[in-house]
Amino acid sequence: MNDLTYTERAQFLAAVQDMGEGYEIPEASFQLLREVESEAVAPWAQSDPFAAERYLASRGATPKNAAANAAEFELSMRALYALATGKRPESFQDLTDWIEQNVDGAL
Repeated sequence: MNDLTYTERAQFLAAVQDMGEGYEIPEASFQLLREVESEAVAPWAQSDPFAAERYLASRGATPKNAAANAAEFELSMRALYALATGKRPESFQDLTDWIEQNVDGAL
């Protein structure tokens, strides 16, 4: 367990961002945001709890794989979205729009 608060950890990462090797600091930042997001309930959790499963299935995942990977996918995408935009997604559509513009569009 880390004794530093999320804010203290973020401040530390910001202070040492130029000192890391390779992807060390970006990876630590991503993991920190995953921790933060794992403690927050997604705004769509009650109204559309299977949004990530449907999205993965629409992208070609089998129903079994979509169900198995939906929670991890959603958590990681919420963290990436927050890292990239500086805010939390308000809807699952925010995530899919961001993926379309910044991931799919980058290919």
